[in-house]
Formats: sequence, structure tokens, C-alpha cells
Amino acid sequence: MKKICILLVLMVWMMIPAYGAEGDKNDPIRNQLTWMAPAAPSNDEGDIENIYIDYITPDGQEHHIICELPWPTNASVFAGGDIEEEDINFDGIPDMQVTVGYFDGTGHNPMYMYYVWDMETHLFKELPDPLFIAPALDPESRSITSRLTQENPDNRQSYTIHCQQYVWKGDQLELTNEWSEEFTLE
Repeated sequence: MKKICILLVLMVWMMIPAYGAEGDKNDPIRNQLTWMAPAAPSNDEGDIENIYIDYITPDGQEHHIICELPWPTNASVFAGGDIEEEDINFDGIPDMQVTVGYFDGTGHNPMYMYYVWDMETHLFKELPDPLFIAPALDPESRSITSRLTQENPDNRQSYTIHCQQYVWKGDQLELTNEWSEEFTLE
């Protein structure tokens, strides 16, 4: 029953349009993808280890993406699998964002993997490292800032945000800055 519920939730999220916002570049192949229902089956121990995403290009070819979770998650608490379009490389063509869970149990640190649409091959390719946590995208600077918020164990009103900023240089992401900020709730 849990597998069916997970599949239904994933299927709803996969019913996303295969086109970008007004003014985006046009790629007829990207615009004509047929999405299959994604799957996140659990193994014999009841853990989910992978999200399987399939799509068909207009030439009838099936393409499979296996999105490996950072760690196995029990199906009863699995909170990932949301699939959305996001222009991660700021080229005007929608890419694919996959929620793979949360860094911790607070719900403040969603983790994402990205698959960038490649105009030359007309396929999604996985964006190699990093796994982004609560990312903020800035098209103006072509940067992505990953933010991990952690509660300080000695003071539950105090938090530390660890940030990593990446900038697109050509078709590669480069880590350009890392910093931490502390704040206290009043």
C-alpha cells in the first residue's frame, strides 16, 4: 500500500509541462518529451534507495535515470521524490530538479539533485556533485547557493547556516565561496 501511495504522489508531480517560461529558448525535443510514472520502490527491508525516472524522446527512445538517494530511507517516512522543472544552468531551457529527502528531521534542509538538459545530446545529464541543500538560484550572477541550517546543541534558540556558493563557468559549476553565519531567535 505504501508503494502505491508513493507512486501516486510521484505520478502527480511528474505531470509537469515540458516547456519553459515565456521567452525561453526553444528545443523541440525537450518540448515533446513523454514522461513515464516515476517509481521509488522499497527493498526487502522497507527502505527506498533509488528514484527511477523514465522519459521518451519524440523518436520513441526510452531513457532511464536512476536517482540514488544519499542514504536509504524507510518508505514509511520517505519525504522525497518531488520532481519539478528548474532552469539550474540559466540557459532558458528547463532542467529537472529531484527532491531526494531532507538532511535531517527538521524539514528545513531539503536536498536536491539536478539533471541538466543537454542541447547537443537532447538528453538529461546528471549534474555531478554537489548535492544541493535548500538551494537559492540567482540568474543574474549565474550562481547557486546551498544552505544547510543546523540547530546548535548547546542552545536550541541558536542556529548556524553553512553556505556554499557555486558559479557557472562555461558548462561547469565551480565552488567559489564558503561561509557560515550564526543567528539566535529572539
